[in-house]
Amino acid sequence: MSSELDKSYGQILQNLKEKIRQARLRASVVVNAQLLQVYWEIGQTILEQQKKLGWGAKIIDRLAADLKIEFEDMKGLSIRNLKYMRAFADSYPQFVQSSIAQLQSAESQGNEIVQPMAAQLEKLVGQLPWTHNIVLLDKLPTVEERLFYAQKCIQNGWSKTLLVHQIESDLYNRQGKAITNFEQTLPKYQSDLARETFKNPYVFDFLGIEEEVHERELEKALIQHIKKFLLELGRGFAFVGNQRNLVVNGDDFFLDLLFYNYHLHCFIVFELKVGDFMPEYAGKLNFYINTIDQQIKGADDKPTIGVLLCKTPNETVVKFALTGIQSPIGVAEYELINTLPKQLKGQMPTVEELEAELEKELKTPKRPLDAKLDRIKELTKQMKGKSLKERDKEITTILFSETLPNLIERLKKRLASLIDDFKTNTISRIINEQYNYTTEVDLEAKLLKESVHRLGIHVNLQGHVKSGTKTFNIWKDLKFELYQYFYHIKVSTSQELLLTERLYDQPWTEEDLEQVTEAFAELIADDVVQNIERIQNQK
Repeated sequence: MSSELDKSYGQILQNLKEKIRQARLRASVVVNAQLLQVYWEIGQTILEQQKKLGWGAKIIDRLAADLKIEFEDMKGLSIRNLKYMRAFADSYPQFVQSSIAQLQSAESQGNEIVQPMAAQLEKLVGQLPWTHNIVLLDKLPTVEERLFYAQKCIQNGWSKTLLVHQIESDLYNRQGKAITNFEQTLPKYQSDLARETFKNPYVFDFLGIEEEVHERELEKALIQHIKKFLLELGRGFAFVGNQRNLVVNGDDFFLDLLFYNYHLHCFIVFELKVGDFMPEYAGKLNFYINTIDQQIKGADDKPTIGVLLCKTPNETVVKFALTGIQSPIGVAEYELINTLPKQLKGQMPTVEELEAELEKELKTPKRPLDAKLDRIKELTKQMKGKSLKERDKEITTILFSETLPNLIERLKKRLASLIDDFKTNTISRIINEQYNYTTEVDLEAKLLKESVHRLGIHVNLQGHVKSGTKTFNIWKDLKFELYQYFYHIKVSTSQELLLTERLYDQPWTEEDLEQVTEAFAELIADDVVQNIERIQNQK
């Protein structure tokens, strides 16, 4: 009886767990849909007001600040995010709550093809997280590309990082581009799916190996990185084995890689060749396919498909080689290193120039120091840092005349309600250790006389009017410590750096300005709180 009770309880527990998981999934989908709807409405409001009243960028800054005051615990109300909301509403003008909340059923997906592309996209983006939508808006200019990647995200459950990777590897222009004979060898319903399953080229830059590589080395590297290899292959692939032994009439044969695709419901044979396509490769692959169909394929499995990965296949030669072959075969290229962007190709040396340089080096024997200097040059190329810009008069003037006033203006707005409680208040700029510098003329005079090593903002709030005879003052400095190639920002009474080792040619973003303003304002508010609590404790 005990075992029956345990079995019954286990089944009940499993059912309850599944119900909870489904409920949580439905809840997360609803929450995401509601969030996107709010973001769309904010973006739509901004668009409408820009058209009616000519709202500019400063109004968006103000709107972000006011919304943050009202909803302090809500993330996603930054200036940058509001601009994305505007772009979101502008890109999807028909985006409505019903299209977000409605999950696509199997029947509705079947009718998807007859819908306009824009309508399909607006329905799909409602099922994606906001961060994924930002990537689609940022990196993809056309409806066709966004629709393609949105569909792939939902089908494969891509994370944001994986979505970015697939976009950067140009999956849109590679998917379904393998040279095949599928139309002649597979039923229509299966040939379309099979054709869209395979790419050209495949990008194996995750292997970290050079172009000159043997086939077994390439195969071994792919097996060592099988997870990344499966991601590059795409949806539905399961790894069966490598160097699979096939015995035909007592002779042993070994195919390179064997997979099963559970969407195509068939085995996939991958053959690797490090050279250009040769017609005889198709015959060998055809032999492997026929053997798999005879020895391994089950009664419910579809015909085995073969894919030949080689370098620079000639489409005409491939088509002639596949003519008359009854087995479904595809031929695709692979890249071990991502190709250079078009704008860089023109800057690369020609083969003749490289050969000339090599010949010159061979004629001149290297001394030990030359080898070390070459090594240093090579290591330097691998460093990700960039050349530093040294501080000069112009940079110092920009910090003083543009950055500091911007921060002061933001600080005054952020602390407006607090400043009103003091009898007098002064927020001014600092040069070195001296306060109340307000003009660029002051800076010019200082630069002529001595070196400026510090700029900053001085906050002086005097006479907290509500504290009676125990009134108090607030003194607080935000200091830019200037060095030869960088500066950092800190508060006079705190060792905490608000921005560390910032390069002089590094531009300020809205997020940077907001971060410094918020942190400095918070420290001033902390001082006010401590003084008020001190006064109350003395009563």
